[in-house]
Amino acid sequence: MEDQSVYKETKGRALIVDDAPDTREIIRKLLVYEGYEVITASTGEEGVEKTEAEKPDVILMDINLPGIDGAEALRRIRGINPIQCVIMLTAYATLDNAIQALKEGASDFIKKPFENEHLVHIVNQTLEKYLILKEKEKLEEEVRRLSITDDLTSLYNHRHFFKTLESELVRRKRQKTSLSLIMFDLDNFKNYNDHFGHIEGDRVLKKIGEIVRQSIRSNVDSGYRYGGDEFAALLIGATRDQALHIAERIRSTIEEAGFEKITVSIGLAEFKEHMDMERFVKSADDAMYMAKHSGGNRVQTSTR
Repeated sequence: MEDQSVYKETKGRALIVDDAPDTREIIRKLLVYEGYEVITASTGEEGVEKTEAEKPDVILMDINLPGIDGAEALRRIRGINPIQCVIMLTAYATLDNAIQALKEGASDFIKKPFENEHLVHIVNQTLEKYLILKEKEKLEEEVRRLSITDDLTSLYNHRHFFKTLESELVRRKRQKTSLSLIMFDLDNFKNYNDHFGHIEGDRVLKKIGEIVRQSIRSNVDSGYRYGGDEFAALLIGATRDQALHIAERIRSTIEEAGFEKITVSIGLAEFKEHMDMERFVKSADDAMYMAKHSGGNRVQTSTR
């Protein structure tokens, strides 16, 4: 059969895992002709490796393979990608084999020897199923992201702050690392809002969110809109002195952002052994109010 992949748009990526070269080649040509990009492997271990590296949409895998068999390879593949769609190929045309494959998480099975049209039909059906599962997973992730994110600033929200803090306190106790908290609110924000209007006020809050994200360490620290014009940042593994450097960066960047009379009052606390979650947050909060009542536009560290 002539390869005609050049004439058709690639519809998906397929991985064939089979130790029989003739079988691999027949299936490869069928799927290339159907418009698939095709990857092949001859052992279960190689199939698992290529699943992780190549991220196929559909996998066709023989149950009987050298090394780890198809059932074990299937379990490992599902560990890499829980929604991965795998079609098992079996030369044993028994109901027991089919049921066992489906119990292990296979999407479908095809008996050898197979009819070409039947195989292509099953692969196309399985691809459709996988694309639906991927879209569902993407939508669920977006719903989750929106539930923990503040719409305006794109920082995490107040609810997620306490959930993350609780987790970080558990991790800190286990790993014996430092943990610091910055809390700040905007100086003169009410007057700014009254004078320039809420649309301009929202622009300021959005810009503050950008400054927080740029000032903290990506994939280490986390920034939050705590409420209104109040913000927070959890600094993982940061001592008081390290946190002070980040806090000062936030303060100076906001001061230089060009918003008329908008500055910030920042409170900073490092977690101490005698604290619980409430006392930790309160110590940063109290330091923030000390900064505010001392004239604003400054960083105040907790004395507790």
